[in-house]
Amino acid sequence: MATTQKSKGIVSYARYFTALLGILVLDQATKLAVIANIPWERGNPTYHFGGQNEPIVVIPGFFNIVHITNEGAAWGMLSGQTYLLSSIAIIALFAIWFFRSYLGFNSKWGQIALGMFTGGVIGNLIDRIAYGHVVDFLDVYLPIVNYRWPAFNIADCGICIGVAIYIILVMASDLQKKRA
Repeated sequence: MATTQKSKGIVSYARYFTALLGILVLDQATKLAVIANIPWERGNPTYHFGGQNEPIVVIPGFFNIVHITNEGAAWGMLSGQTYLLSSIAIIALFAIWFFRSYLGFNSKWGQIALGMFTGGVIGNLIDRIAYGHVVDFLDVYLPIVNYRWPAFNIADCGICIGVAIYIILVMASDLQKKRA
């Protein structure tokens, strides 16, 4: 029985580390490709087609690949606060690991959600340490409302999707408790 419990724990951590490494490797690989192939522009994109910072158009009028740097957090908040943002990321990583038994490591989707979140945090932390900013490259324009979403990256996707899954899990758990 002890062997079964131990192997069950390894599987649990395997899901977490698989999600973490999946996001982290994809994030860093895509950022390296962008750095190697697209000149960069500090801050949010202002495009002058035909110029140095011309985006790679994937879906005309909707989705481009760009090379933007962000010294802040989401939407450029706390811009220039690299040490503060890096410290917050490190504290969050330690907190997730320290409180993992309370955060859902006992469920398959909890492990996946936390792994995705952690992989995203580490991906952006690597950028802050290596470059002093985060490399963003996914550029979405919403023509219906004439709005350009701030450029983002795979790490940001991992963070957002991980948080979304986690919120759904918490809400579903609360709903089950209310029904019981």
